Amino acid sequence: GRLFRLRSAGSLFISKILPAITHLEIGSKSEKKPDLTINIWDNISTGTRLPLLLRELIHSFAGCWAAHLGPRGDILRFNTSRFSAAFHPGPNILSVYDHVRKLGLYWREEAASLPYFECGSPIRTLLHWWMTENDCQFVHAGAVGLPKSGVLLVGKGGSGKSTTTLACLRAGLGYAGDDYCLVSMDSYPVVHCVYNTIKLIGSMDLARFPTLRHQFQTGQKGEKALSFLHQNYPDQIISSMPIQSILSLEISQQPDTHLEPISPSEALKALAPSTLAQLPGAGKAAMKILSQLVCQVPCFRLILGRQIEQIPQIISPLLKANE
Repeated sequence: GRLFRLRSAGSLFISKILPAITHLEIGSKSEKKPDLTINIWDNISTGTRLPLLLRELIHSFAGCWAAHLGPRGDILRFNTSRFSAAFHPGPNILSVYDHVRKLGLYWREEAASLPYFECGSPIRTLLHWWMTENDCQFVHAGAVGLPKSGVLLVGKGGSGKSTTTLACLRAGLGYAGDDYCLVSMDSYPVVHCVYNTIKLIGSMDLARFPTLRHQFQTGQKGEKALSFLHQNYPDQIISSMPIQSILSLEISQQPDTHLEPISPSEALKALAPSTLAQLPGAGKAAMKILSQLVCQVPCFRLILGRQIEQIPQIISPLLKANE
């Protein structure tokens, strides 16, 4: 129910960012004033540089990251009660948010070489800052299920979130996230879909789904392959669904997939560290929401065996119990 607007200088950046969020697009028909506006541009395609103060600050980072940035990219001298600012070394992306004007700035020197992970989950830092004001929490998790009942898939990178999501999609279940999604905690925990992306790692992951290989865009060596579900599974993207259970994923070399109950604290250990580590400014408020979440729904460890087709067979009974 909240509206954000992207304004881009030039079309190159938009062409990189839009595929992951196309399913959210409403066009220009709405007469509602946007709740957030994000201005996007790069230097190379537009010929427009950063303002002098920001430009000098960015250049000063190169030799001494630790002196200017917090552990999650926060620009220490620029964060105030009104402004949030972060710079991510490597992709060299600058994000600045004015909490009063509800105005975001997203900049990179060159749009053409935007890294694959940013194409898969773009403008995440800005959306995180904005949605925190709206009592929603970004989580590093996937989500699958049915319109009235979903499960949250948690675990560090490489724990099987994408494989589980794709196995469930192939079995006809719905999707609300592969790697990142939003959680709200009103009367009941609800997960909301932000990105329609699936990421797989290299040839080994792709080999598990040979019939779907043509749906993935492969990048350079070491990059994950991306698939945008609005192109192949548009009817299975679910905008929001109540969270029925939390599943902490673990890969096993055993043939069979199975489920075992775990405590809320074990689920929190699987969810919180990777979530907080990737979100500039996330702290006590985020930890409070995550702690409430794991205490409100049953938590399980889903131990993934080699038989991928068993994954949706294990998950489906958890969903039908609440349909």
